Amino acid sequence: MTISSPVLRHVLWAFTVCLALAGSAASAVAQQVDIIRGRVMGTDTLPIPNVLVTATTLSGNVSRTARTNAQGRYTISFPGGEGDYWVTFSGIGLAPRRYQVKRTADQEILIADARMAPAAITLDAVQVTERVAASRSDTVSDVGGTERSVSDETAGFLNAEQLGDLAAMASAIPGVQLLMGADGAADAFSVFGLGGDQNNTQLNGLNFGDAQLPRDANVMSSLNTSPYDVSRGGFSGGQLQVRTRAGSNFVTRRLSGNFISPQLQWTDRIGVATGQQYTNMSLGGSASGPIKPDQMFYNTSFQFDRRLQDLQTLINSNDAGFAAAGVSADSVARLIDILGTEQVPVTVPGYDPQRINTRINTLNSFDWVPQNSSRGSTYSFTLSANFNRTSPVGGGGGFGGFGGFGGGGTSLITPSRVGTRTNWGGSAQA
Repeated sequence: MTISSPVLRHVLWAFTVCLALAGSAASAVAQQVDIIRGRVMGTDTLPIPNVLVTATTLSGNVSRTARTNAQGRYTISFPGGEGDYWVTFSGIGLAPRRYQVKRTADQEILIADARMAPAAITLDAVQVTERVAASRSDTVSDVGGTERSVSDETAGFLNAEQLGDLAAMASAIPGVQLLMGADGAADAFSVFGLGGDQNNTQLNGLNFGDAQLPRDANVMSSLNTSPYDVSRGGFSGGQLQVRTRAGSNFVTRRLSGNFISPQLQWTDRIGVATGQQYTNMSLGGSASGPIKPDQMFYNTSFQFDRRLQDLQTLINSNDAGFAAAGVSADSVARLIDILGTEQVPVTVPGYDPQRINTRINTLNSFDWVPQNSSRGSTYSFTLSANFNRTSPVGGGGGFGGFGGFGGGGTSLITPSRVGTRTNWGGSAQA
């Protein structure tokens, strides 16, 4: 076909230039499309045309419609489909029908046929039975059986501070080990004994560098250790897949908080001497809903955390703390005396006796799904950002289960140096 219109040629040229400029910053994400097809026939096995067929998602209440053709056939497509739908058939003079269609494996097309009868005028008896929708998994495992869902239920043994930590949630799966970070570094996980650098984390099919998400983020996660699909590579340990859920016609709001103080913690004298107690404050929330029903949706979440813990050094630890660290208090006193004799400073001005970690995370997505029953297309934009600051750094010990700190305990150092580690980043997908 030859395009002769100058206007169309200019439009195509501009579109090509835009794709070239955006090629280094964004990648197209192919989303799964559910296709529902079927045929509607009458009790005489003849096709029925012009029957209105409506498919509605079970969790989001998003609807798509189509009408049967002369052969009684129809097609409905759902970009980013969930695999579980209510399909309703209605026509003039026909008794309506409604039943559930659900993907059970890796079907590419969901078949929903129906046989409709003329509408009954008189009913001798009507029996109403409540039907409970079957539970379903939002992530479909690969046919190899090596992809397992990562959810709050799977990570039921994690504490509130670890929810949203992708490495901690992945470690809830048997065979996966959590690798704690140090001095503010992010946690990682190990599969088959391999290091954390052998893993791959993706958000909506694109590489994702963050290790934290808001705990209230409305996402679907799964861990794949050996994919059936050979096109999925870039890792030898595990691939953690995170997908943002599209908003729905239901408006949802969620707000969560977590506060822990030393007065609410119980420990022995060794735990007190080694600075095991801490203060943690956390606030998170999420919101989702329609911008325009059935077409435009939003899904956003955030989380703010701050944690404070006493930093133990050779100056402020007591005999019990030194004994727990395997050091004699007399040896420490002798070292401090030698440093003083040699006029070596053992502290610096402004050294904070507490280690403070501040973290902020946010994840936002916007989707536009045009109404079209014959072609699956969706336009989405995802924005994530994170900020992490730790002060002071160095000296070991630190915070267990937050911001990559492990363990706690007496640091065998003098407070003679101080520093701050700040990490921030963000990503945008279109």
